[in-house]
Amino acid sequence: MRAQPARYELPYEDETPVDTNPYLTRVWHRVGQQPRMPAAGTNRRLTIFGSVEALGRGRLEVLPARQDSAGFARYLAALDARHDATGRDIILVLDNGSAHVSRVSQAALAARGDWLEVIPLARYSPHLNPKERDWRVLKRDHRGHLAPTLQAFVATVAAGLAQLGGEECLIIDEVPQWWLEGHRREPTGRRPGRPKGVTDCCPRQRRSQTLPACT
Repeated sequence: MRAQPARYELPYEDETPVDTNPYLTRVWHRVGQQPRMPAAGTNRRLTIFGSVEALGRGRLEVLPARQDSAGFARYLAALDARHDATGRDIILVLDNGSAHVSRVSQAALAARGDWLEVIPLARYSPHLNPKERDWRVLKRDHRGHLAPTLQAFVATVAAGLAQLGGEECLIIDEVPQWWLEGHRREPTGRRPGRPKGVTDCCPRQRRSQTLPACT
């Protein structure tokens, strides 16, 4: 790739969760005095799908709500735009996360086989992925847990991503509105609890209360 930098790009991709509660790390404190940090109280988790290019020519950061195949598909859509803008073929380095090895993700990667090549990392080898260092710096330096609202939390995370450096940085905010409203999952519109009058398609088996006598 270094012999033909105008033809290829080598991004290292990874994903990480960020929480509204503070990121726990090592701190100095006096003996016998427990350190305290302000937090929102009710934790909310956001996922970042991101990649760093081996020569520092471009970083992609996508902020969906969940760490699943749909979030990885949003990252691949951003990678499509990167390929169209640069015209370079891409060699994508991935770990063996569940969002990468699902059938939906594998089909999406295979559909881009004319310009995308995938190199899987060995199992349990985060030290081979330079994107892991970005996550450590982000969680160490950004103070998202001090944000008064979830919208401010997302803005703080995006600002921390922008400070990671590199020639180009594309941050795509795709956080859904239901997450910003404080829901853990996308609302279905139904009332909580079991609807009245609903019957099971498969009747439940009742356990016998009469045990057989010992023989």
